[in-house]
Amino acid sequence: MTENKQYTGRLAPVKKWFDGVTEKHLIRGTGIVLVTGLLAGATAYMNALKIQIPVTGISGVGSMVQSIAAIAAVIGTLLGWVISSVIYHVGASVLGGKGSLNRMFALAGYASFPALAQQLLRFVNYAILNQTAITATGGIVGNILDYFNFFSIIGLVLVGVAVMVNYGLSGKKAAIVALLPTIISIALALIVRRLFGGLTAASTNQGTGIFAGLRRMG
Repeated sequence: MTENKQYTGRLAPVKKWFDGVTEKHLIRGTGIVLVTGLLAGATAYMNALKIQIPVTGISGVGSMVQSIAAIAAVIGTLLGWVISSVIYHVGASVLGGKGSLNRMFALAGYASFPALAQQLLRFVNYAILNQTAITATGGIVGNILDYFNFFSIIGLVLVGVAVMVNYGLSGKKAAIVALLPTIISIALALIVRRLFGGLTAASTNQGTGIFAGLRRMG
């Protein structure tokens, strides 16, 4: 933490707030992420309740699916926080920044307040308003829009400021670092989609060829 450091600009209050976050606040940052994960897990569980599973004769399948969905949401949230923080640290270090990884964990936790608010709204939407999940747009544009919404954009801004404060980087470099996990996630999603799409197409073509051969044999 820097004593009596003066900040200017529109984000000065946020910079001053993050300047007071140190490695000692790691437990609090972890708590914010954990609560976010628990809300995400509860929402996933309630959403899974509405899924009709076409399995008969096997008891407990529905409960198992719901439990898996909830656990996966909690673990996914925690892993996302850990992996993203490491990426921030590595990216900032490569760009010449110097800072603490533990402090980055704490700062990333504090910067996840928008995600916490988003999960709280989703929980209220499912639990109290009894609404169904919003259907994804689909396609490349839809996938990108899933990553960029009101809450995620605010979260990216907060992460950028946190990177600036922790590593002493310029605004442009901090913005690049803040976007790294999102860019990597989108790239991986597109690669996996293309890979499995290609496998599905190949399987379909192979199956079509087999059935065509059988018809000719008949």
